[in-house]
Amino acid sequence: MAENGPSITGPLDRFSRQYDKHVDCPWCGSANSKISSPFGGTVSEILFTCSDCGETFGWMKWEHKRGHKLSEKGGEK
Repeated sequence: MAENGPSITGPLDRFSRQYDKHVDCPWCGSANSKISSPFGGTVSEILFTCSDCGETFGWMKWEHKRGHKLSEKGGEK
């Protein structure tokens, strides 16, 4: 428990810790991506914005389970 009460985090905080800078931008290939919304057109999609090229793209939360591994350094493999 935090000093000012319980620590409450929402989906954006939880997904950002796990996926920010770990998913490659499909437009420029940079791993410098950040979640702009934890939910896209479906509950299983996350919306990212690339910090290098500025494009927004969707990424399915289950993609890493289909052989698209997330690198600890950043970048989808």
